[in-house]
Amino acid sequence: MADDYYPASLFNIPGSNSQLTNEDVNVFKENDNAPGKYKVTLVINNNKITTKEIDFVLKKNKAGNEKLIPCFSREEWENTGLDFPSSDNDDTGGCFNINDIEYTHGYLDLNTRIYALTTPQSYINKDKLEALEQENWDNGIPALFVNYLFSAVNRQHSGETKDSYYGNIQTRVNLGAWRYQNYSTWMNDDNNRNKWKNISNTLSRNINSLKSEFTVGNLYSSSQLFDSVKFRGIRLTTDRSMDPVSKTNYVPSISGMANSEAVVTVVQNGEIILRQSVPAGPFNLTEYYPMSNGGNLYVNVKETDGSEKNFIVPFSSISTLEKKGNMRYSISGGTYDSNNKGNGKKINQAEIFYGLTDFVTVFGGAFVAKDYQSGGIGAAFNFGAFGAITADILHAKATLNHDKASAGNAFRVNYSKRIEATNTSVSLVGYRHFDAKFYRFEDAMSYDENRNDHNKLKNEYTLSLNQPVFSGNSSLNLSTVIYEYTSGKRQKSYNAGFNSSFNKMNYGIYYNYYQGTRTENGKNNTYNVSMNLNIPLNIKDNTIWANYNISSDADHQILQTAGLSGNYGDNQQGSWDIYQSQGNKGTGNSGGLSSSYRSQYASVNAGYSYSKNNKNLSYGMNGSLLATQYGVVAAPALQNTNALVLTKDTAGVGIINGQSAQTNNSGLAVVSGMTPYRKNNIVIDTQTIPGDTEIENNIINDIVPTKGALILADFNVKKGYKLLITLKTPDNKEIPLGAKATMGGDTEYLVSNFNTLYFIADKEKGDIRVTWKQDGNMQQCIIRYDITGTLPTNGIYITKLNCQREI
Repeated sequence: MADDYYPASLFNIPGSNSQLTNEDVNVFKENDNAPGKYKVTLVINNNKITTKEIDFVLKKNKAGNEKLIPCFSREEWENTGLDFPSSDNDDTGGCFNINDIEYTHGYLDLNTRIYALTTPQSYINKDKLEALEQENWDNGIPALFVNYLFSAVNRQHSGETKDSYYGNIQTRVNLGAWRYQNYSTWMNDDNNRNKWKNISNTLSRNINSLKSEFTVGNLYSSSQLFDSVKFRGIRLTTDRSMDPVSKTNYVPSISGMANSEAVVTVVQNGEIILRQSVPAGPFNLTEYYPMSNGGNLYVNVKETDGSEKNFIVPFSSISTLEKKGNMRYSISGGTYDSNNKGNGKKINQAEIFYGLTDFVTVFGGAFVAKDYQSGGIGAAFNFGAFGAITADILHAKATLNHDKASAGNAFRVNYSKRIEATNTSVSLVGYRHFDAKFYRFEDAMSYDENRNDHNKLKNEYTLSLNQPVFSGNSSLNLSTVIYEYTSGKRQKSYNAGFNSSFNKMNYGIYYNYYQGTRTENGKNNTYNVSMNLNIPLNIKDNTIWANYNISSDADHQILQTAGLSGNYGDNQQGSWDIYQSQGNKGTGNSGGLSSSYRSQYASVNAGYSYSKNNKNLSYGMNGSLLATQYGVVAAPALQNTNALVLTKDTAGVGIINGQSAQTNNSGLAVVSGMTPYRKNNIVIDTQTIPGDTEIENNIINDIVPTKGALILADFNVKKGYKLLITLKTPDNKEIPLGAKATMGGDTEYLVSNFNTLYFIADKEKGDIRVTWKQDGNMQQCIIRYDITGTLPTNGIYITKLNCQREI
């Protein structure tokens, strides 16, 4: 059979530094693209590495066939995070031949401008890959943020009317990696007294090399080992969000061998938590999220030939566990910030946790201040099917009232386990013991020798259980906390709850018991039993919920409440509710209604309620103002990490993942809640793009902001007349695919399938130059278009034209 003949004009690929002729076409028998330099994004095992111009060359594989590969030396491949084994053809002609590496193959896709390489995980240098990912971290643009909240309440009680107001302002300035933040509040009480209060000022920044955050200002120390203390000073602490997913949470590694391209499925508690394709060769999976802190992991490896193998990885976790080799720390220093007599004392605290093995974490720390020193050590263990446990001991020496010495110990143990046979989750079984002479720092600073010190806490017990029932459609929750004091006094709290759903109806029953908490009636013991019921009512595609609640306490006071609630708006941006209550024993009737609405500029709310002797009218507003070099934007309250969308003076463009966000008249909008140090995407709602506007790519991928950053998402916007022209040459022949069209500027358009050319023109009429190469000769002609008086179809002017020879 004769070889196929491919016209060279089909392969004139934009972006290549070479023009193809008919003689070049034999390359495509084994490859989709020709050798040459192309600006592409290098992706290795689905991880974006870099975007740059790469020289692609043909190299033979073990079968003797020539395959297109990047011309990288071994050192250049190592710089991308790959440690390949030695090859018989290392760096031949300056290019390391990856075609010789087993289970490694790549593909160049010039439509997406991506070169995708897959290779066994054992060849990936994770430390180098992490360093490469850090290069994509973006501190964002300079910005001034102001988050504000205002609320007002008008109260009428027994004929007397009083008004009260509250507001807070959170201001932040971003400059490079630095973040300055201020939090202030204002209050006007019932007696018309104004009070401003400066709550905190902080200045912080990320330190990438340490995977840490440095902060100075009004702070709190770490509470992992010691009690948290408010102070003014500096703090350096590990920021776990800067770690890759594989190091963020404690999970055991899942290791194995794939004989071919295989699919690994991991099941925990009957649910699939990971399904991932792995290349042939050894694999080590650590980037997955367990459903709970306990429960064996059942692993299935399915090969391409259908064969399977299974194994089990035991797993139990507790908050202090770290992966093997992981370390986190917190270092604080400054002056104690308190209203008691210890205010102003210098304090220093340090805590460190280290993953000694996959199953053991050790930790320790010290707290040093004038008249107080404390040290502690501990360890956490993953016992697999037997659960996870952590234990620590503290020793503290305190000088009380500057002259009374006291030294004692505190011991703590916590246990966590999931019982697979019954699917019971024992979230926490905790015990904590304090010697009579052990003082926490704040207790020591506020010590008064005239005070009765017999009520110091001696023992603390905690228990929390969760039990799914009825095929997992319901759950039973139990918890208890018991405090024992040196005086013999005890405080107990028991809580039980049952939640379930049936045919979209939700209901729950709850019981709370308190002992040792004196009530208004002088009782030391009290309880409360309640039940709620939520029923959906579908009215004109809007879900309205009917709600009912009944409760009773130890004094047999019964309160019943019935109401309706729902959402409104195209994007459900508004909510409302109305309720009516009735109680016995003189409580009488009460009721109220409220509504809130979130616009693209702010959120507002209002409500009214009444009871036997009271009437309340409330209203409020919260939102944000953002100022940058591109203009000012008003938006609902912003979260910590955000993106500024820019569509160049195009208003009304919606952002799919931006809730109610739409661009203003300056073409600006804010998308809040970006995940720091992770890849984020911004997606334009194409249905909201005006008819005279085109956005070349409606998605900006792989935005990686640092904590607190404002990232610029600048979309390439073109305005004008959209034309779709079917072309013919002057002698009525087809113009080949890939021919270039220009309108005198730098922008080039390409002729696509079926001789069609799509472009955006600034004017209703003009000339377009079309050029292409055929059989070694350059061809060109001129298109003269005129759409004056023509009506578009769906915003596009469609016509047929013949090119004209240039005179």
